[in-house]
Amino acid sequence: MTQLLRKLGIKYRLMGYFSLFFALSMAVFGGAVYSVMHETVMTNIERQLDASTEALRAMVQSATDASVRNRLRAIAEKNRDILVGLEAEVQAGRMTGQAARTLARTILLSQSIGQTGYVYCITSKGVVAVHPNEQLLGQDLSGQWIGREQAKRLTGYMEYEWANPGEMRTRPKALYMVYFEPWDWIISASAYRQEFTSLINVEDFRAGVASFRVGDSGYAFILDGEGNMVFHPWLKGNMTDAIDAAGTELFQHIRRIRDGKIAYSWLDPGRDTPRDKLMHFRSLPELGWIVASSSYLDEVYAPLRILGTIIVVAVLLTLLLTLPLCYALGLSISRPLTVLMTRMRDADRGDLSVRADENARGEMGSLSMHFNRYMDRLVDFRDELRAEIDERTRAEQRLRLYEKVFENALEGISITDKSGVMVAVNPAFTTITGFTSEEVIGKNPRVLKSDMHGEEFYGEMWTTLKARGSWHGEIWNRRKNGESYPEILSISSIRDDDGEIANYVAVFHDISDMKHKEEQLAHHLYHDGLTGLPNRVLVLDRLSMALSHANRTGTKVAVLFLDLDNFKKINDSFGHAQGDTLLKAVAERLVALYRDEDTVARQGGDEFLVVVVDVHEEREVVDLAEGLQRVFEEPFVIKGQEVFITPSIGVTLYPDDGQDPASLVKNADMAMYQSKAKGRNSYFLFTQQMSERIAQRLTLESDMRRALKEREFTVYFQPKVDLASGEVSGLEALVRWVKPDGIIVSPEDFIPMAEETGLIVPLGEFVLDASCKAMQVLQGVGCSALTVAVNLSPIQFGQEDLVEMVVANLERNGLPASRLELEITESTLMTDVQSSVAQLNRLVELGITISIDDFGTGYSSLYYLKNFPISTLKIDRSFIRDITIDDSDAKIVETVVLMARTMGIGVVAEGVETKEQLDLLATFGCATVQGYYYSRPLPLEKIIEFLLGKNGVCTIRR
Repeated sequence: MTQLLRKLGIKYRLMGYFSLFFALSMAVFGGAVYSVMHETVMTNIERQLDASTEALRAMVQSATDASVRNRLRAIAEKNRDILVGLEAEVQAGRMTGQAARTLARTILLSQSIGQTGYVYCITSKGVVAVHPNEQLLGQDLSGQWIGREQAKRLTGYMEYEWANPGEMRTRPKALYMVYFEPWDWIISASAYRQEFTSLINVEDFRAGVASFRVGDSGYAFILDGEGNMVFHPWLKGNMTDAIDAAGTELFQHIRRIRDGKIAYSWLDPGRDTPRDKLMHFRSLPELGWIVASSSYLDEVYAPLRILGTIIVVAVLLTLLLTLPLCYALGLSISRPLTVLMTRMRDADRGDLSVRADENARGEMGSLSMHFNRYMDRLVDFRDELRAEIDERTRAEQRLRLYEKVFENALEGISITDKSGVMVAVNPAFTTITGFTSEEVIGKNPRVLKSDMHGEEFYGEMWTTLKARGSWHGEIWNRRKNGESYPEILSISSIRDDDGEIANYVAVFHDISDMKHKEEQLAHHLYHDGLTGLPNRVLVLDRLSMALSHANRTGTKVAVLFLDLDNFKKINDSFGHAQGDTLLKAVAERLVALYRDEDTVARQGGDEFLVVVVDVHEEREVVDLAEGLQRVFEEPFVIKGQEVFITPSIGVTLYPDDGQDPASLVKNADMAMYQSKAKGRNSYFLFTQQMSERIAQRLTLESDMRRALKEREFTVYFQPKVDLASGEVSGLEALVRWVKPDGIIVSPEDFIPMAEETGLIVPLGEFVLDASCKAMQVLQGVGCSALTVAVNLSPIQFGQEDLVEMVVANLERNGLPASRLELEITESTLMTDVQSSVAQLNRLVELGITISIDDFGTGYSSLYYLKNFPISTLKIDRSFIRDITIDDSDAKIVETVVLMARTMGIGVVAEGVETKEQLDLLATFGCATVQGYYYSRPLPLEKIIEFLLGKNGVCTIRR
């Protein structure tokens, strides 16, 4: 047979081969089509039944929910109508309000919904007004979600979980509520979902279920948990015993597995033989029902039978048509084929340059052309293959580089498919998250999700990613060990050649250390570095919140401004390190004294601020201040030594003493300074009079600064007279402030202010400079023997550059040091005796004389007095004023004069105004006097006239 086939010509062989090939191909194709169509039909009917059943289940679920909701709504609204009628009776005076409510409770509690459902009422405040369980009456449900939600919505449908008193577990429940405003009752009709079947009206969805069709005569039905047919086109009653054994077994099988599919035979009414069917069914767990849809297989397979017939006919026709065609084809191919085969043998030997004759007739010419094209393409393919091999080599090198980057990157990298399932992660991903690649590949990135962001955050992230193709931002994720951490995350979408998203690439960097440093920085910004207490920025914010709280609750807020008395001395004595230790100990005591809701802050230096909330009476403020004082009764221990320190406290109360944080703190600060003025270790409550007085002082300070710039200050001079000769021996320089409007400000008003603000330093320099200039003017009119006395304030005397400043003034004005006398109070000298002596010696070495001003008003020791290089004592005017009528003052003055004479020190009596005072001082041996008896303080031009007198000679006689 094989030899016979070989001897046959090509046209016969082609005819046989092609005929057989086409017949077999059509048979195989037909069988494959039939098989595919059979599988497709079964798959489609399975899908259709599954989708229909699921849609039916959803429809029934929705319909039953709506039926229950309508039933509950009708009950609630009916009861509201009952209450409307009762309220009308009350308004008509035919029934009292209490009787109406009692009757309403009886009516409402007499109703039941399903098996255990009931009607209850709560008020809009969440208090139970009506409930079948008396244990719940009067209870406040506003602390529970259900109570708050009902009070918020007042009307509508709700589903929730509920457990009555005594029940161990919650059960799903639903209610419909309406609001009856006259009684402030929210009337709720509630039932448990497991009892919904008793509330459902099948007629609400009968038409919808009956409309479901699968195929020509398939249908849907509903079965309850007991086997009763809820809906069926013709079956009714219980299916477990109402039909034959096969039907009973079928429905028992459905009730047993509840969800699935089954193929079975079914005998329809009016037919003699059963038909094969396919059924899909789903359960409704809350109702205990089963919904099903079925179809007849003979209706499903009808198209397949027709297709099979068509395929058999097509195979036979194809075979008949193929035989003559194959014969003609073989005949046309056999002649030029030999030539073509020769060319092909040459090409097979490697000669790719051979070509066939394209001028041949018919298909052979076309075949020759295609052969030539094939050879051309073969050459091109050879060249392209060589180029592709080169390109693939380079691509492999790039891939190896990308793989190294992926594996060695410090940032975590994860790649997901388009559905979000992770397909690759790098080692840094494992280092940061703790998850290995085996643990996360195949999973959604939600395994990293923390509870730090809400659904809105992720929704916005995906919205941006879809719109822009990328998202970048900060996010909190969770490690494998459960720890949440912050990261900078970048997500990019990767698209394929068709522009469709194929993958997502996420690159992230752990920023936990950066966040920790930010938190530390924020803490440093808002807390004191030494004590850890809130600083002035944070306490003002806390105070602002406290004021808002006070406005809401109708309470007050107390602000206590605390300054430690004499803290500088402790710093100087023990050193700044121990001073810091004391500040931290004070902070600990203050924090321990107050509640968590109060705030203890450090303003800076030795100042603290306390904010106390929920103050109701002013008496509480006094208690707070006294309690704060008691904190300091126990000593602090520094270097093993007990140290006592006291506070000066200023107190303000919101809203009485200020309407905002800044004014409350400012006024408390003012009150604290008043406390210090009282003698320290005390507290002072702010008053409006104090504010006005401080405002006046601030105005005075501002005016003083302006006056210094605009040279409104001037120097007056008062003569000092030698009693023995009656001549003027010297002048005292006294500063005066004359405003542009001619008003003269008393030194008693502005000198203390200058001392407090430090303006005394530039003011003192001005007085010294003006005095030196005045001496030069007096020298020009013949009064060259006079000296000028200039007062030094304690602050000036404590200046390190005092001597340099005095020398500069003398040199600038060309005044000899011997003509300058500096007056210093005894209290200033006694502050630091050793430093005072050193400072005085430097001045005296220059030739300047020193006087003690206001002698007798301070405290000094004769021992120290004799060590001071002083030349004059000036007796204060307070002793001179009553010298002629008060023996005590007279004896004091006489004693001072005698003592000074013994020590070789001169004496000047200030404030001499009468002849009697002058004569008595002369008897005591006082050498020099000063006062209104001779002259008031005068400006320079007037003092010149006074000194020259009528004769133009610089002298004056008694």
